[in-house]
Amino acid sequence: MGRTPPRGWHFWRRAFWTRPALLLGYALPVGVLGVVLLLNVPATISDALAMRTAPECPRAGIRPEPGTGAPDGCLERIAVTLSGPWFSRGPGSDWHLLVDGRFYVEADLPPGGSRRLEDHGDDARADALLWEGTPVLIDLGSGDRVETEDWGHRSWLFMLCFGLFTLAGCPMLIQAALLKRRTTDGWWSVRGESIGLMPMTPLMQVACLLAVPPLAMFLPLAFGLHTAVVVVAGLAGLSLAVFGVVKAQTR
Repeated sequence: MGRTPPRGWHFWRRAFWTRPALLLGYALPVGVLGVVLLLNVPATISDALAMRTAPECPRAGIRPEPGTGAPDGCLERIAVTLSGPWFSRGPGSDWHLLVDGRFYVEADLPPGGSRRLEDHGDDARADALLWEGTPVLIDLGSGDRVETEDWGHRSWLFMLCFGLFTLAGCPMLIQAALLKRRTTDGWWSVRGESIGLMPMTPLMQVACLLAVPPLAMFLPLAFGLHTAVVVVAGLAGLSLAVFGVVKAQTR
C-alpha cells in the first residue's frame, strides 16, 4: 500500500518545504549570504597582511579581558597555561588558555599544531599572542611558535571557501525549482517528483564552477597545510570544474 499523497497543509512532509516557489525563494537569501561573505574577503586579506607584519605590543601586564587596553595594530603577548586538547567536531582541537588557573580565552588549532602542543604537555606554560583579542600564535619558547586557525591568510581563505560554496547554492536552488515546477501543476503545488541528480544545465555549470574549487581547498585548510598547498588544491579544483563544464558543452 502506497503512501498518502502530500496535502498542502502537511508541514511535516518534505514536499511542503520543497514547493517550486519555496525553492526559488531559498535562492535569494543563500545568494545574498554568499555575496556578503565574499565582500568581506578583501578586508580580511588586509587584516591578515597587517597581522603578519605587526610588531608586539609594549608589555603592560595581564588584561582582565582578551584584547582590552592593547594598542591597535600590534600583537598582545599574554603569559598563559595550556589546557587541552578539547576535541571538537572535525579536524583540529580546541585549547583553553588559562591565566592564574582560570579560563581566559579559547584557541582553535589544526591537527599538526595541536599535536605540537600535546608534545609540549598539558598544563605547560607558554605565551599567547593575541590579535584584536583573538589568539593567533602560541609561543612555546626558543623561537617555537604554533599557529592557530586564525593566523595569517587562513581566515580569509576559509571565508572565501564558505562564500563561494554558499553562492553556488543559489543557481542550484533555482535549477531545482525549475525542475520541480515541470513535474507539478503550479509553483505552489506540493505534488511532484523528488529532485535527484540534476543535469548539467548552464545554471548547474555555474554552480560547479563556484562549488568545486572551495571543496578542493577545504580539506588542506582544515588540516592546517601550508597556504601554497591550499592554493594549488583550489586551482586543481577549478581546472576540474572547467574541464567538466567544457565537456558538458561539447556533448
